[in-house]
Amino acid sequence: MQNRYRIPKPPHGSQEWLNARWQNEDGQVRITASVAAVVHNEHRFTTPADLAVELLAKTPPVPKEQNDAMRRGTILEGPLMLWASEILNVTITEPQELFCYEEEGVRLMATLDGKDLSGKIYELKTYNKRWNGQLPPYWKWQGVQQAICADANEITWIVFDSDLQLQFHTQTVTSDERQQHIDAVRKFLGFIDMGMMPEGADPTYDNASALYPEGYENTVVLGHEVYNTLERLSIAKEQIKSAEAVRDQLQGELGMLLGDAEYGSIDGVQVITWKNSSRTSFDAKQFEKEHPALHAKFKKTSTFRTMRITAKESK
Repeated sequence: MQNRYRIPKPPHGSQEWLNARWQNEDGQVRITASVAAVVHNEHRFTTPADLAVELLAKTPPVPKEQNDAMRRGTILEGPLMLWASEILNVTITEPQELFCYEEEGVRLMATLDGKDLSGKIYELKTYNKRWNGQLPPYWKWQGVQQAICADANEITWIVFDSDLQLQFHTQTVTSDERQQHIDAVRKFLGFIDMGMMPEGADPTYDNASALYPEGYENTVVLGHEVYNTLERLSIAKEQIKSAEAVRDQLQGELGMLLGDAEYGSIDGVQVITWKNSSRTSFDAKQFEKEHPALHAKFKKTSTFRTMRITAKESK
């Protein structure tokens, strides 16, 4: 049974906002439109394993410091939306609600950038490239999910590109795209609801560390087939060590050829640079020596887990 509903929108980026996006009132985690493409493995920045770890976690995400792209979008969103309103001759306002959609095994949410008085939906993006008129896949699936949650057929994209111009694109969402996305979400959340990593979500070491940040003094009985994984890990570490040694040797050879020159060329074509760089760092040891009490006050202890191979298969 399909269920569309809206809830009040907490301040954007706040812990309350993250909590509302992470799970519904029944404590079930859901997929937000910003990561909709992940379930199709078509997101530019987030992998299926990244999303799975976030949804399998015991607690919701916490606010993070914005990167340059996020900060740029936040600062420019209001003025750009006003500019778009003037160009399109409509009044676009930011909805103060979060749009939700649920059916059996499917839980979706969308935060909309703008709506006009007719109910038309707008999504604003700042883009560091020239707009070519084609939606990237991870934008496309975001639009599909927004259409599902808001019960709309079109999304109007407002793109502020590297030419410092506003570009407009209308995305028409088909019924096939809706169903394709709903089916993909149902499959993905089916694994999450069973406490499992979804198919195709290959976890990295960072993913495993994020999901299990603290270890306890107990033992998991592993099968003999894990010896193969341990052997491959040992080989990979040796290959990295060997590659680093080769890198250092080759850089040393080139450094001796360059000497005190910053540039190297072949047949008049510059092929390598070795420039001066500077870096300012905080001398913690000296600070502790001169201000021990103050150093102790601001000292922070971080806990992390270290993985080591302790035994190999006997031949």
